[in-house]
Amino acid sequence: MRSIEEKNISQKKDNIIEDIMKSKGLYCLVSNAKVGKSMLALQLAYSLTTKKQFLGHNTMSSPILYISTESDFGQIQDRINTLGLVFPKDSLYIIDRNGKGDISIFDFEVDLYEFSNYKNGKFVIMDMLKDINLGIDYDINNYQDIGQKLLPKLRSLCEKYNITILFTHHLNKRGTILGSTAFDAVVDGKLTLVENKNDKSLIRLNIINRDFPELDIQLRKTSNQIFNVINPVDDEEIDFNLTKLIIYAGIQKEFDFTCTEIISKLNLIITPKQFGRLLKANINLLKNEGLYITEKRTGQARLYHAKYEETIDEND
Repeated sequence: MRSIEEKNISQKKDNIIEDIMKSKGLYCLVSNAKVGKSMLALQLAYSLTTKKQFLGHNTMSSPILYISTESDFGQIQDRINTLGLVFPKDSLYIIDRNGKGDISIFDFEVDLYEFSNYKNGKFVIMDMLKDINLGIDYDINNYQDIGQKLLPKLRSLCEKYNITILFTHHLNKRGTILGSTAFDAVVDGKLTLVENKNDKSLIRLNIINRDFPELDIQLRKTSNQIFNVINPVDDEEIDFNLTKLIIYAGIQKEFDFTCTEIISKLNLIITPKQFGRLLKANINLLKNEGLYITEKRTGQARLYHAKYEETIDEND
């Protein structure tokens, strides 16, 4: 028998990354091609091997097993050099394709056993999932195949070897995860990287998690592909969804809208609930840009009124 206080303490100790990932969890990192999934995964790996913060969140110390289906050992080393990262000795272990069409679980399960039992490793990155042969046939678009065959197979590895798995995957043309919606339903958390179409150095990281509150983190990608958190107070960076709203408001001048309507009209990549929170958190910042937002509650929907006034730069 344990008290609730003891349980809460144990859960905190059981976090791989504070407020983002738990021990023995199954997570996916998704984005469109060339946005930086692999670079962010290596940055995360470095944070865990050095026990440094990952995007402002405390981490547990662990060696990393990095299974790459798209890059060979030399290419991975080149990426690490580009990032300017120096991993501690015996902290990053790599399995690459080694010239094969895919990587089979039967080839690397011995490595998983040694990593877990002899290296005390607790974190495995699979980059990318689609080319890892787990010994099962599945249709990526079939809910039952993904929810009852593929992901349970990965989760069984988490339990068997006491590891957390992060796998990378693609988004489709609609901005949702490629394949069945079972990916969203079964994983413990999904980390989505969305690139600003107007400025590719600006990235939004949305984290939806079953164990922690949802997070929206604004990032800037440096020339050497490192992702840094933008401080909204110091940098006054405006989320690109809000930027599109400001541009639209500058044309319309005054209008009413709901979150769902404006997301559809402006093709924003965000949910209505997220957009509502984004508006509230940036009311003063929007005022500085000349956009005044007030809320009008109705019986059926939450309605917003927008009024735009051209701002004058005092330095002009």
